[in-house]
Amino acid sequence: MPATDLEAMLPALGVILPAGASIQSGTVNATLAVNGPVDRLVTTGPVSLSNAKLAGFDLGSKMGALSSFAGVPKGSDTMIQTLSADVRIAPEGMRLDKLTIVVPAIGSIAGGGTIAANHALDFKMAARVSGSGGALGGLATLTSAGGAAGGIPFLIHGTTSNPVFEPDVNAMVGGFAKGALSNGSKLGTSAVPGGQNVGQALGGLFGKKKTQ
Repeated sequence: MPATDLEAMLPALGVILPAGASIQSGTVNATLAVNGPVDRLVTTGPVSLSNAKLAGFDLGSKMGALSSFAGVPKGSDTMIQTLSADVRIAPEGMRLDKLTIVVPAIGSIAGGGTIAANHALDFKMAARVSGSGGALGGLATLTSAGGAAGGIPFLIHGTTSNPVFEPDVNAMVGGFAKGALSNGSKLGTSAVPGGQNVGQALGGLFGKKKTQ
């Protein structure tokens, strides 16, 4: 179905787009199973969105320091090349697993989480920013424990109408410790490509120094 037709259905699914945002193009594909009594239906299945334009919503700006540190361009709209997830919709809210989003201006984002019946968001994600060489690329490798997937971990809280993006400090510190040890480096002093140590990179990413 055209993604523009989906917009009218979103409030019934517990999703309220941010003020001023609208879906202006794209295609939605879904294969869904519906089970249970009519007053407590549970809908599950894979959903994908392709070549969509979310007008009036700048994902780069919402990602704050991460996008600034990575040099992600900002604009008034967000172009989504692909979005896919395994979805479960129930009276208590919606869950999205294996969520993957490709935004050409930013890169790829993966993770999962929930949208509660009151529209509250609780997502754990990781971003692989396009062209993230240098300090950011090295930081991504360390904070992902040196894994091939890489990515900078972050959280999405707030509500669907006002999402809030925050660094996942616990995941980052834990992944950094594993990555630093696997590289034979000492915590807090290991260098990342681009001539910065991890402390400098983290300071640039979050816009402040970590307090003891």
